[in-house]
Amino acid sequence: MGMKICGPKLSACCSVISTWGVIMLVLMGVFFRVNSVALFEDLTLESNKTLTRAELEEAYTEVSNNCFIAAGLYVLWLFFSVWQMHVNSKEQYNVS
Repeated sequence: MGMKICGPKLSACCSVISTWGVIMLVLMGVFFRVNSVALFEDLTLESNKTLTRAELEEAYTEVSNNCFIAAGLYVLWLFFSVWQMHVNSKEQYNVS
């Protein structure tokens, strides 16, 4: 049996939030990857510099990669939360 770290309500809440985080960050990563104009303001650019197309695409790709990395971290947290839900449900049925 696994080690109980958080309770059933907290693990369920974290699972829901993690699922939403993965969906949102993957979609944002895709939209940054296709250079969505709507997300231009979210790029980290120097304000007084004229940008080339290559620099602009590099900035979009960098932010896209960051979104995918963050989504990966949310996936890990989702696995942990689901594991905790499983541990809590096993403990609930084993109590006499």
